[in-house]
Amino acid sequence: MAVSRLVIYPYKMGSQSAKKLAQRVSSIIHLKVRRVRSEGMYKPRRRSIVLNWGNSNPPRFNDIVRRNGITYDVLNRWDYVALASNKITAFQRFKEKEIPTPDWTTDQGVAQGWLNEGEIVLSRTLLTSHSGRGIHINDPATSNLLVRAPLYVKYKKKRKEFRVHVFKGQVIDLAEKRKFRLERRDASFVGLVRNHDNGWAFCRDGIVEPDGLRSLALTAVSVLGLSFGACDIIWNEKENKLYVLEVNTAPGLEGTTLERYSNAVTSLLQS
Repeated sequence: MAVSRLVIYPYKMGSQSAKKLAQRVSSIIHLKVRRVRSEGMYKPRRRSIVLNWGNSNPPRFNDIVRRNGITYDVLNRWDYVALASNKITAFQRFKEKEIPTPDWTTDQGVAQGWLNEGEIVLSRTLLTSHSGRGIHINDPATSNLLVRAPLYVKYKKKRKEFRVHVFKGQVIDLAEKRKFRLERRDASFVGLVRNHDNGWAFCRDGIVEPDGLRSLALTAVSVLGLSFGACDIIWNEKENKLYVLEVNTAPGLEGTTLERYSNAVTSLLQS
C-alpha cells in the first residue's frame, strides 16, 4: 500500500495531537501526511487511508467519492466516533454487550433516589465533553438537591484508574493516573474526578495491572466499532473489579504515547 495515501481527519484543525501525529508519521515515512478539513477539497484515491481523529461528522469528500464509486479505508468511522463520544450512547452499547460500567441513568427520579440513599451522584450536563467538563458532583453530605442533567452516574470508588491505548486489536500503551500535586483548582472535587486540573497525571512506572485490564480495554474499543481508542478504566479494590468509564477517540498525544501511535500507524502503512 502506498504510504503517501494517508491523511488525518481531525475533529478540529487546531488539534495539537492530530498535528503532532501527522508530523511524526511524516518524519518516519519521509512523506508528508496531510490533515484535511471536513469541508475541504480533499478527494481520497482508491485504497487511501483516512485516520479519523475524533470527528463525528461525515466529511464532504465522503459524498463525492461515494458517487464516483471510490473505496477507501477509514480508521474510526465518524458514526462510530459519534457513538463513542456521546456518554449515553456509549453506556448503552456497553450495557448491551455486558461491559461493566458504573451504574447510570437518564431518569432524574432514579438519580434522586440514589442521592437520598446516601450515594454520591455525578450529574453529566455535557454528553460529549472530556477532562471532567460538565460534571457536577451531588454529595448527600452537603445537599440532597440534585443538579438536573441528561445523564446521571452513581459514583464508584476507585483505588486505581488506568488509560489503555488500543490500536487495531493491540494494546500499544498503558498508563495509570497518579496525583502529582496536593492543591486543586476546585476543592469540591476532592479527587473524585481525576483530571489534570485537580493534580492528576498519567504515569508508566511501577504499574501493577489488575487481572483482565487489557482484555477489557480491547473489548470495550471493539464493541464500539472503533479501530483505535484510549479506554479509561477504574479498579475498585474492595470488589476487585474493573469498570469502563469511556473510550476517547482523540486522546492527548505527547512523548511516549505519541511515539507508540506513530509507530502503530507506520506499521499499518507498511504492512
